[in-house]
Amino acid sequence: MAQPTIRTLVSASPRPLRAIIIDDSREYMVMLRRMLAETLPDIEVTEYDPDQQGKPGPNFDWSAYDVLLLDHNLGGHENGLDWLVEFQAAGPLPPTILMTAQGNDYLAARAIKLGAADYVRKQDVTTWRIGRMVRELVVDDAVTAEIDCDQTLCEERARPPHLDILEELIARHPPRPSGPGASIGYRFVRLIGQGASSRVYLAERTSDDNTLVLKVIDLAHVRDVHIVERFIREAEIVAAISSPYVVRFYDFGLTPSYGFIAMEFFTRGDLKQRIERGITRDDAVNYVRHIALGLQAIHARGIVHRDLKPGNIMFRADDSLALADFGIARRLDEASDLTNAGSVLGTPNYLSPEQALGQVVDHRADLYAVGVMLYEMLTGRKPFRAESASALVFQHVHAERPILPAEFADLQPLLDRLLAVDPAARFASAGELVSALERSVACHAA
Repeated sequence: MAQPTIRTLVSASPRPLRAIIIDDSREYMVMLRRMLAETLPDIEVTEYDPDQQGKPGPNFDWSAYDVLLLDHNLGGHENGLDWLVEFQAAGPLPPTILMTAQGNDYLAARAIKLGAADYVRKQDVTTWRIGRMVRELVVDDAVTAEIDCDQTLCEERARPPHLDILEELIARHPPRPSGPGASIGYRFVRLIGQGASSRVYLAERTSDDNTLVLKVIDLAHVRDVHIVERFIREAEIVAAISSPYVVRFYDFGLTPSYGFIAMEFFTRGDLKQRIERGITRDDAVNYVRHIALGLQAIHARGIVHRDLKPGNIMFRADDSLALADFGIARRLDEASDLTNAGSVLGTPNYLSPEQALGQVVDHRADLYAVGVMLYEMLTGRKPFRAESASALVFQHVHAERPILPAEFADLQPLLDRLLAVDPAARFASAGELVSALERSVACHAA
């Protein structure tokens, strides 16, 4: 796996680890102390109650502690991040883990910007996780230096066995200049996703502190060169598209040790979360229209997404949506699909019949996935359900097309075309779908 920080595991320091917890809940501090003691038996924990003891003053001896666990919400109008800034101004602090009962990735990014070493939501705290966080901050850092993806050091790692093929790929995508202190220009905030060969991080661009998403592939452990080629193709595809309805591309880089893609960070989650909460008819139709506009932009470039699903429809702070995750997208004019012949790529619930059968697909496969999502947005459930992937594939190909509830009957003809088994019976293009949606909206309003 690609590591923003290279660490060496060592035995603990001769003296016990010393932690201080600042939290307005005495019960939570007791629970946290017990969790830490289970995984770090030599740890000494000081519980600091701000309600009883007030704010630590400028002469507070922080050097007595190896790690600070600081609550974000300290009761009343007190804020842990404000305290963190004030403590740092007075002198060096031990590595700080910010804890919060209510939080999101924005708060995580802000905490790291203000000097926290790590961030965790209280509901995510487990004995194993909090012990690991403290160990990584205190035990590991006692004898190692952090690097911000320094290319010189990264390239000293084990080289992949197919280096000759990789070098050919890298020759087409020259790496960043390397040398002492060279960096790809990003600070890693936290891991937010992981796949079979890549990891996705919330990160910050060091040049302007812009928050973004960094997808990193570890080339030292990839054995299938097609995985690398698909990673490069994803970067090339996203970089080629300029549309408000498609994820924004920022940057791409490749070295013999790792590759990365920098893309837009979405603050308001994905369509899957909205479906779980319930979506109105008007919003569902509007979302489908915007998804179709995104498809129109990528199809115009000869690209098929092939993995459209609610989890890949993302929302920005202004509530606009964008298509994301082009990991298995392909260009229609490519001679090679970079997959095994007859293999099935995609998510079973949203596969078109031709995808399910392992046949060659075109842009109409994406329109089928839009139909599945439209039904799901309107009803809150998927149109086809089964206990196994093979049974689900069978339904996509052979089952009767789903019927919408009576209140959405006017949308049934549109859904039938989107979910047609025969691609030729679907809309001919995303633009045609947009036109049909606009007519449907006008008729419904009348």
